[in-house]
Amino acid sequence: MVKCPKCGTEVKPLKTWQFVAPLPDADGRITITLMGSFRCPNCGYSWRGKISTIKVGPEGEVEVGKGKKRRRRKKEKKEEKPQGTIIEIDLSELDEE
Repeated sequence: MVKCPKCGTEVKPLKTWQFVAPLPDADGRITITLMGSFRCPNCGYSWRGKISTIKVGPEGEVEVGKGKKRRRRKKEKKEEKPQGTIIEIDLSELDEE
């Protein structure tokens, strides 16, 4: 059940459908989002929104959330690798010639 954003009444979805992400995430999992359209019987307000999200991958199903925004995890900083050989030229030596 989802609450109406206008009056707070609990509402069941009139229609539901699945949205499948076209590309997998970094771990190779496919995200499937269950969407729904709603109409409040109390105030008549209509809206569409997310009901839940599931990630499916090699290790099985992992339920991510149920219609609420979640904080994203901070990405770990990768170690910076040197990008090749550094060559330093002293311009004062060029002036002497």
